[in-house]
Amino acid sequence: MNIVEDSIATHAEGRPGIAPAGIQRELHWDDIDRLSNLYGETFFVFDEPTFRGNYAHLYAAFSARYPDIRVAYSYKTNYTPNICRIVDELGGYAEVVSEMEYDLAKAIGVKGNHIIYNGPYKTTHSVRSALQSGAIVNLDSMCDYLNVMLVASESPDREFVVGIRCNFLLAGSERTRFGVDVDALAFQQIVEGIRHSRNVSLGGLQCHFAARDLNSFRARASAMVGLAKRVFPEPPLYIDMGGGFYGEMPVSLKSTFSPLPPDFDQYAEVVCEAMTGAYSGSDRMPALYIEPGTALVANTVKFYTKIIDIKTIAGRRIATVTGSIFDISPYARAVNLPVRAICRQEPTFANETQERFDIAGYTCIESDYLTMGLRVQLEVGDFLEYSNVGSYTVVMKPPFIAPHAPILQSSGKNAEFCMIRSRGTGAAILGSFLDF
Repeated sequence: MNIVEDSIATHAEGRPGIAPAGIQRELHWDDIDRLSNLYGETFFVFDEPTFRGNYAHLYAAFSARYPDIRVAYSYKTNYTPNICRIVDELGGYAEVVSEMEYDLAKAIGVKGNHIIYNGPYKTTHSVRSALQSGAIVNLDSMCDYLNVMLVASESPDREFVVGIRCNFLLAGSERTRFGVDVDALAFQQIVEGIRHSRNVSLGGLQCHFAARDLNSFRARASAMVGLAKRVFPEPPLYIDMGGGFYGEMPVSLKSTFSPLPPDFDQYAEVVCEAMTGAYSGSDRMPALYIEPGTALVANTVKFYTKIIDIKTIAGRRIATVTGSIFDISPYARAVNLPVRAICRQEPTFANETQERFDIAGYTCIESDYLTMGLRVQLEVGDFLEYSNVGSYTVVMKPPFIAPHAPILQSSGKNAEFCMIRSRGTGAAILGSFLDF
């Protein structure tokens, strides 16, 4: 079964080359039925070549416009270890926001100096380990600052470099809760405290915003370079613009946005223009970190689920499946994800006068619908394929009523799949309860 027909070139030094994203042929009913007999009636498929292609294209867009680009993959978006290993193989960095994610990066062999530790809660133990390994720790609060100073005092003969996550207002956006308010006394106290430290120095600044539009990135970049000029008399070691990039998506999904989402080149143009405008005449230009998550992984994962029942209630045709809205949308908000029916018989797409199907999940939540009004003739035993589900789904699916679905990986090698996460079990979930 040759699903992927293309792969991604890689430079000898580990930098990604330019190559098309993975080309995956559509799976037919026989393909999915065979996989469901092996792995169960719900499962994810991760397309490795597409992920490698996304990384290559994003890196190329920024590196063509700025000399020192560091791509730090956001583990929280999808911390499947195989995905994180690919980033490390490509020369990328790990952006982690918890002790668990930091431990994952270390466990799969990511070097300390290729880890960026963000997030509002960092244990003293993990801060100590991160600093001693050479990771960048970006301070989110006064609590983080005090933790760093405590760790530094334990090793007075070692030098440590940290950053500050910066909180400031972007026009048209609500104030984020993350980082240190750059206009507050705490920010100045942290900056001055680091300046007077014997073995801690301030290497750079980082920010985090949820907005993904181009104007937000333009304002973010302008504010960050302006703030860096204010804080550092000389260029800092790095400026980290955070994440929040849109990625590649099917036309059917992209067309639902207004305005249309920016592409990688548009993001790179506004961010790198601000950086080069501020530092092109300097003896040394700061490293530019970006922290993509969704942009790299969203379109690399598909979800497959089987129709087990079709019934009519008050004239509505309801098809119940073995999956749930929580498999493809952790907040149960997605209503426009691309969906394809994979039917035993060739599907007949309905016209306006024919019936629609509401696709209902297996849970006991009344609102658990994956799709409303799907216009295609369905039968029990058919499958549905949901695309663009790689972002946050795998890591945020709750163990509600049933455990998590397995993940298969398609690499294009030997025309086969391999399982990279097994199906969850009730024993694993219930085993953590002390009286079970």
